Amino acid sequence: MAFSNAAKVLLWVVKWIFQLIPVKKNRIPEPGGLLVTLLTLGYGGDKLSKLEFLSEYYFYYGLFKFESKIYIFNPRLAQHAIYKLEKGAEHYLENSPLKNTFLGSSQKSPETRRAIASLFRRTSIEERAAIMMGDIQKMCEKFRGETNGVVNVTEWSLRMALDIVGHVLLELDFHGLEKKQEEMIRAMTTILHRCYALGEITPDGDEFREANTKFDDITHAVLEEALNIDDDIIQGKRLVKSLHDACGFNEAKDNMKLFLMAGTETTAATIPVVLYLLVKYPHLQDELRQEAEELLESVMADPTTPLPKIESFLSEVLRLYPIAPFISRQNYEPVTLGDIHLDQHTDVIIFTWGIHRSTHLWDRARDFLPFRFLNNSKTSGNMYIPFGAGSRVCIGQHLAWLELRLAIAMMLFQFRFENAHETPELKFVVDWAHAVVHPDKDFLFRVVPTQNKNVEIR
Repeated sequence: MAFSNAAKVLLWVVKWIFQLIPVKKNRIPEPGGLLVTLLTLGYGGDKLSKLEFLSEYYFYYGLFKFESKIYIFNPRLAQHAIYKLEKGAEHYLENSPLKNTFLGSSQKSPETRRAIASLFRRTSIEERAAIMMGDIQKMCEKFRGETNGVVNVTEWSLRMALDIVGHVLLELDFHGLEKKQEEMIRAMTTILHRCYALGEITPDGDEFREANTKFDDITHAVLEEALNIDDDIIQGKRLVKSLHDACGFNEAKDNMKLFLMAGTETTAATIPVVLYLLVKYPHLQDELRQEAEELLESVMADPTTPLPKIESFLSEVLRLYPIAPFISRQNYEPVTLGDIHLDQHTDVIIFTWGIHRSTHLWDRARDFLPFRFLNNSKTSGNMYIPFGAGSRVCIGQHLAWLELRLAIAMMLFQFRFENAHETPELKFVVDWAHAVVHPDKDFLFRVVPTQNKNVEIR
């Protein structure tokens, strides 16, 4: 540990000296052998911390090359890259279940995209808020039944998010489909966490192949079940029916995998971080609970009712800990971004994590300031892209944002969260294929019911 800390101190000394050297324009800097050695000594295998350091080290260049990829964190260059370059996810999803979804291919038909986009509009999502609140309340009721009042928030957040995807997007109850929810959770955890985030297994191993096959079988069965539902009992055309009509069964099945996986990850990764911070800062938890008590009744009647402090708090969580830490792009022809020329087929990473945490762009960038976003004048000049940007902005951003703000308000209204003996420190692992960060361990918290009554869903 002492050796690692000494290496980090030396890294920052080298950074200070380096930034006294005049910047050479029109080139992409790349760390040499000495700097790479110091990064390894200081951060070990923590690639995210290495990249964060390099973003500060090369700030005046606005980008750098590391392990054959170009990382961009200058806001102007990042905007050019987002809007000028093609989405590059398919390059990273070779073995992923999401390879054949519209996320993994830039060639999917516009009919498919329109069918998907229709349900993810903000107004469409808000119309389903009551369904969402019902699933959140079911999770809260489960909290009350946990032994000794200690709740595995990571596990229950994933279950809640999967319920919401099933009910809000697919009009299906996974609990009623022969326990398919449990099978989906096991398969998804094996694929996304054990393989891509933790690296405990590999995509060419038997466990991964078995989980992938199981997930494909479940998705096939779920889609068949969804298509058999009588449309006369549901208002409007359902997503799965629109998707099936637009692209056929197999492509619809592939994109359902995206809804099930990506539709749960943001919430399941963010809520444990949120509660970790609320437990760490109990006075903040009390202040946000007071807002929930004052406004929850109005929110239940109209989900668009603002929750200023809770929303600022969530925005700051997604700034300091962006669950999607980067955006991948690729150029299929030579291109110029600002003064920088990129050759054909360059892997470009817009490094959201570095942009959001830059000491050059944000005041007290590494500090958690929960009410930073209450005064927009303090943030208006900065690049804030927790859900991406441009034509390929996260299609589920409205679902994720509404789900998070409702979940936090409803949980704070009913519970006080306290540290449990099992609660670990906040550390992250990165799923580099799907561009998601996860806490490296499950978070367990003690839940103490407040004096408020259970929430009644109208």
